[in-house]
Amino acid sequence: MVETITIPQDPGWARNVREKAERYVTQHDGCTQSIVATFMEELGIDDPLVFRAAGAMQGGMLCSLTCGVHSAGILILGLLIGRQKLEQGMDGLFPVVAPAQDLIARLNQRLGSSSCRELSGVDFTNLEEAMRFIATGENHRCFSLVADGAEVIATFLQEMAASGQLFRLQETAAQPVAR
Repeated sequence: MVETITIPQDPGWARNVREKAERYVTQHDGCTQSIVATFMEELGIDDPLVFRAAGAMQGGMLCSLTCGVHSAGILILGLLIGRQKLEQGMDGLFPVVAPAQDLIARLNQRLGSSSCRELSGVDFTNLEEAMRFIATGENHRCFSLVADGAEVIATFLQEMAASGQLFRLQETAAQPVAR
């Protein structure tokens, strides 16, 4: 695992993240994993279990619930400022609460909803409907949502880093280390 994660402050970084996430979803499908893979690469995180964990988040948790873009944003935020041990209790959770709520609000504003069903128009619990969505190319409408969402997440992380609000907890200590 990476000890230090630095969020690039290059003004073009959010655009690059957007383009990479869109390329991944276009080539390989999977809204959540396309965004998570993009940020893992960009931030130097090499943990296949993180990528695998994101696999069940596609298609609104495979049930048309929470949009995979939102799930990806929360997973990434959790990687950066989430608690590392249950023993940290509520004190370990507090740093992620307000930023997570802010990120979801920004994604909702940009995408229009946090509901996969509302955004895609698909009930992924109906396998025939889900397969038709993919086979007819209707899933392409989600590609722009992935791109927009990745850009929102990148910009949000840049803002948090620039204001000193983004940090990681060290494995050996419960004290935050500013990054």
